[in-house]
Amino acid sequence: MAEKQRPTARQIVDAVVQAMHEAREPLDEDLILVPPVFDVLLHPSAYQDLQTLFPRIKEQAKKRLDAELERLNRQQGERRLFRRLLHQVLRLFSAEHYLRRASRGRARYERAGEAWSIDIGVTAEPDAGIDYLAVETDFAAQAPPQLKGRPTVNIRRRTLVLPDGRLETVLTTERPERGAGGDARPSSRRTTRHLPVPLPVTPVNALARLTYEDDTGSHVVYMTTPRFRIGRYDATGDVDLPLHTLPDVSREHACIRHEGQQGFAIKDLSRFGVTVNGKKIPPGEKGDPEAGWHPLPPKAEIGLANAVFITFEAL
Repeated sequence: MAEKQRPTARQIVDAVVQAMHEAREPLDEDLILVPPVFDVLLHPSAYQDLQTLFPRIKEQAKKRLDAELERLNRQQGERRLFRRLLHQVLRLFSAEHYLRRASRGRARYERAGEAWSIDIGVTAEPDAGIDYLAVETDFAAQAPPQLKGRPTVNIRRRTLVLPDGRLETVLTTERPERGAGGDARPSSRRTTRHLPVPLPVTPVNALARLTYEDDTGSHVVYMTTPRFRIGRYDATGDVDLPLHTLPDVSREHACIRHEGQQGFAIKDLSRFGVTVNGKKIPPGEKGDPEAGWHPLPPKAEIGLANAVFITFEAL
């Protein structure tokens, strides 16, 4: 059995950068925030061995974070330009299946705080070995010392580097203690418990499941009403499934309806079309609610303007 080794300085820097990716948070259709606060946790022996290098490790980690943020935004700009050009060229040739991941990589990345904050400490995990390495991320600095009312729960993400190099990210919580007079003050003793990453829960009245990917990432939503409208996100819009994607997707692009024992049907309300399992369906008229409906199989792939593809599953 191989002897466990403490993390190297380079592995710590790599873990900080990876933790930034694991904790990124979409804020709007064109903006993704990354956390500015990173707490590195080590085994006591590893902490002692590397303590004199901490200033250099923090300095290098901040440089890597700056470079990674710049790389992400440069890459997003290149992808955005290439995607739009390719989208228009392929449309000229009536290509029905292309660019299935076209909606990704459109948003810009931004640090949530003014500067990077990196701290290195000793883990409180009783079973941690010398190879233990975890990075906790936060979008805000430590809470102010005086908080009125009930103590709050601070939720953070912990990215743990496993011995085989794989990463495991879990949610952690920290609850402040009450001070004199009932005010909440941050606890000097951190109590952290692991929470399972929440999974989509199927509603009792769900008729169908829709899985898709847009500019903000991968999503699962459920159709819970007999009519379900799909379209591009707009602040003044009113659709059941708003998509953050290219303008080629109309604000009201398609509608799915449940027809009881007959199953489901879909209607194209768009300018650039709807496909079902790769075949384009004839467009319908918005003014005639009963015309233009086409059968939708219990499991199908719905394409919207060849920009977003939705996996439809009847329940």
